Amino acid sequence: MVNSLTHLMVGDIGGTNVRFGMARQDAQGVWTIEHFAKYPGADYGRLEDAILNYVQTYNVTPKHMSLAIAGPIVDGTVTLTNRAWSVSEAGLKQAFNLESALFFNDFAAMARSVPELSETDFKSVQSGQAYEREPVLVAGPGTGFGVAYLLPSESVGQKQWRVVSTEGGHIAYVPRTPEELVVRDILARDYGYVSLELVSSGSGLGKVHEAVCERHKVGYKSLSPDHIREKAGQGDTICLEVCKIRSHAVMGALGDLALAGGARGGIVLAGGVSERMIDFLMAPDALTVFLNRGARSDYMRHIPIRLMENSEAPLIGAAALYARALQTP
Repeated sequence: MVNSLTHLMVGDIGGTNVRFGMARQDAQGVWTIEHFAKYPGADYGRLEDAILNYVQTYNVTPKHMSLAIAGPIVDGTVTLTNRAWSVSEAGLKQAFNLESALFFNDFAAMARSVPELSETDFKSVQSGQAYEREPVLVAGPGTGFGVAYLLPSESVGQKQWRVVSTEGGHIAYVPRTPEELVVRDILARDYGYVSLELVSSGSGLGKVHEAVCERHKVGYKSLSPDHIREKAGQGDTICLEVCKIRSHAVMGALGDLALAGGARGGIVLAGGVSERMIDFLMAPDALTVFLNRGARSDYMRHIPIRLMENSEAPLIGAAALYARALQTP
């Protein structure tokens, strides 16, 4: 039962940062995260080192562990996609004397958190009408690009949620203007297959910036994400084009994924890059890219889009997934 998890440690293990907390659920079923901490992954040679630092810093003794991890999980073992860490459930149980440990896809946890959060955890990007029994699309760029669908169902009179994890971030990037076509061709020359993740994620920012510089026949100089956004806001031609290409890629993909998954339950934008790019994602030109679906444009106009703003969301999702796993025969 969920109430037995009085020492449940949860984690969000991404390509850039790791986040930990101790999860608790009250009598009303509301999850809270205590002792929240965020560490740069580059500071640790192994995931186990980061976990050890956390448990020693906060003097906690977890009995159960649920980790949302950015990487393919096979038989309880995972190697991160964007960091050279390999870890197993069995290894963590032994190293930290746990009663149980489970791994989940990081974006599955992000998606599963959505019904556990309150309205104040979201910012409206596009208003609309959500259908309760229809799928919810949860997607967006961080270090990579995550995509999951949240499916509502009924079980013994109670609403349940099923998460479908996907590799949707690796669908092909779709350019929509002559300028975007040129940038896509430059990226294809250098990297072969040009995915949505390559164009819109944090890990692909420098590559897109370099390609835009080449299109304009100007020298490339590496800039931080904050500096690029700042210069774009000041009207710098190169940086503004970089931000527009990336925001259009995100919003175009959301439209495609919403149509493909029938996401009339709504769309939730998630991921750190989504939060930092929100002004560009909410711009009229980016919303037009989302809405423009020819004969199905009206279908898109009624789908609400929200930005997730709760940094603890994947930890809450990891706790909810873990509790559900314990209830499943």
